Amino acid sequence: MSCPRCGSRLSQNYITEPPLCVTCGWEYYDYPLPKHTRQRNTLMDGVSSLLRYIGFAKPLMDITMTVHVKRDPLLQAGVGIVVSCPYDGKEMKAIPKSNRGRARYERAYRCGREHRVILMNSSNGELRGWMLQEKVYDS
Repeated sequence: MSCPRCGSRLSQNYITEPPLCVTCGWEYYDYPLPKHTRQRNTLMDGVSSLLRYIGFAKPLMDITMTVHVKRDPLLQAGVGIVVSCPYDGKEMKAIPKSNRGRARYERAYRCGREHRVILMNSSNGELRGWMLQEKVYDS
């Protein structure tokens, strides 16, 4: 593009600002700024991992649990994890935290058939494995 006033080339430093003639200072204000379209980040969709049992029951040592990442705009971080029950494969729901003996790096989940598991995190946030949760009865 050339300047209509002096005929020199128009310069544009950033795509978000109109072209400018460096020689005479004329700016092309009618220049249509391109719309930025945000692409969907598919990198985090479908990311899944298998977690091993890390408890003391020997018959459960070979059972793995599937955990995958899911987009959730309602969560503060925008993504959450979906835990599948190791026994029947159904989606599990998080049990709200209580201060009753639960460590900082544990998160409890329950499926519709009352299977309860605890996911164990390491100090840097990585998932280590899962354990069975014993039901707590109020006395």
